[in-house]
Amino acid sequence: MKPFAPSVSADLGAGKRRTSGYATYAFVILFSINFLNYMDRYVFTGASTSIGQELGLGLDQLGYIASAFLIVYTLGTLPFGIWADRTRRKNVVALCVAIWSLATALTALASNFIALFLSRMVLGVGEAGYYPAGTALLSDYYSRKKRAGVMSRWGAGSLIGLMVGFILGGVIAGLGQGSWRLAFLISGIPGLVLALLAWRLREPRRNEADELEEEEEREQVGELQEVEGERVSASSDLVLAHWKSVVNALSYLLGGFILGGGVTGLILKNWGVALTFIAIGLVLVVVIALLALGGLFLMLRWQASTTRAEEAGAEVEEQGSPSLAEAVVTAPAPPVAEEQRLPFSWQQLWRDFTSLLRIRSLIVLTLVQVFAFYAQGASVSFLPVYLHQKDALGLTVAQAATLSGVVVVIAGIAGMIIGGYLADILNTFHPGARILVCGIGFLLCAPSFALAVTVHSTTAFMVFFFITAMLILLYNGPCTAAIQDTVPSALRASAVALALLLAHLLGDAFAPSLIGVLAQHFDPTHGSHFAHDLAGQDLRLALLVTCVPMLVLAGLVGIFGARWMKSDVAAAQRADALARGSSSDAVMA
Repeated sequence: MKPFAPSVSADLGAGKRRTSGYATYAFVILFSINFLNYMDRYVFTGASTSIGQELGLGLDQLGYIASAFLIVYTLGTLPFGIWADRTRRKNVVALCVAIWSLATALTALASNFIALFLSRMVLGVGEAGYYPAGTALLSDYYSRKKRAGVMSRWGAGSLIGLMVGFILGGVIAGLGQGSWRLAFLISGIPGLVLALLAWRLREPRRNEADELEEEEEREQVGELQEVEGERVSASSDLVLAHWKSVVNALSYLLGGFILGGGVTGLILKNWGVALTFIAIGLVLVVVIALLALGGLFLMLRWQASTTRAEEAGAEVEEQGSPSLAEAVVTAPAPPVAEEQRLPFSWQQLWRDFTSLLRIRSLIVLTLVQVFAFYAQGASVSFLPVYLHQKDALGLTVAQAATLSGVVVVIAGIAGMIIGGYLADILNTFHPGARILVCGIGFLLCAPSFALAVTVHSTTAFMVFFFITAMLILLYNGPCTAAIQDTVPSALRASAVALALLLAHLLGDAFAPSLIGVLAQHFDPTHGSHFAHDLAGQDLRLALLVTCVPMLVLAGLVGIFGARWMKSDVAAAQRADALARGSSSDAVMA
């Protein structure tokens, strides 16, 4: 048997490389679409001050336009998610990208409130279908172990798109009367090319990456039975991998503060801000590094106790008890049918959604997103407008949009990548670490947000704004991965759609409208403040009294709800195993 082993291993290695290479290609396409998704969404926000003053709109009307997109986007996610679970997900992605790209380009023709309102509604229809289908599609290219990190990097595309949308809208709108229309044409056309590339993607089998990973683990079990020293090596590799993750996370944190400080200082022409950013970044890195060393010590103790438990288990196996490894090896996963389309049935649909609502971790993550989405949607929609007001920072339209986009994307990418690393590190010790990271991030974000909107120093505002943007997006990768992990693979798109429907409908769908109405109410002149760029205090109060409590609630729900993830992941794995068994029986019949 042994003379043939090298060739078999080589074939498996070559197949693994081919699969990995195509997964990377698919990731690049989906990352680019996610970038375009948020660029088209936020180009309006970057240009909103110029659009509002040119067309005679008030803060409340700008809020209504933002809510028009969010409401349609929210209501559209559910039917598109159901459709994605019953057809080829790549086709759903391609269709939705084409719809929202055309809607963005046609926004350039809008000349009044109604036209803008309708164009943003159509944009919501297109973007509603991408997220459920896109996350489910990407999840089948990467296994559970890699999913949090991959989703964090994929989510970074949304922040880069947000930045480019802010800058594109603000800079072009600042060129002169009516120039904002060009921004919508520039951002809308590239989507048609990406729609074609998405349509040409290979559709993976449901749960394909997890099944491949399980096959590799079964092969490794045989090798572990032959090599005695492998256990010690694996233990050392685990410590080294976690330490590398800590170093990478700290590198992104420090790099984010340095880059954020440099860009902020350049835009504001105040290098004291840059030095403050760097100093705070260094202090945080030192503190976190000390905590990480303590965590490494705990990990070594945990590994020692695990090794002793495994040795005790080995003694029991020698006495005749079958090992778990042997059970896994003797039960290979059956093949999954290539055609994945399922017939539509209202009865089956009802069963699917009632089963999703029984997953406690999914309910927790949905509630976390309800509260967090409100704070995100409310603050991002009015951030460039707030920075432009004379009683806030008094920046130009181009400066406000550029600063908003650049700082949010730098801080957000650092936060999302750190969140992915942190969730993967803590997942070794706590099975609900991905949800726990979400809760901790939001709870820490609440006081930072409150300080950002109440301080009057430009330097202090930018520092707390950067920290807030980093913490508020810490959840992105862990939350997305947690939803995919706790739900059976056949219902992943539906689960994302259900979570988004409830989170957006109860969270940020009406948040911009509420902030606009509250700011208008706090204005004693009922609109004159915004017309003369003096609405900073009005927006400050509206954001403070609504967003901070929402962030506190999001944090508490995440922290106390993390305890159910372990049992929910196990239930999802059992459901997938049962589905594979049923599929195998059908093939045999």
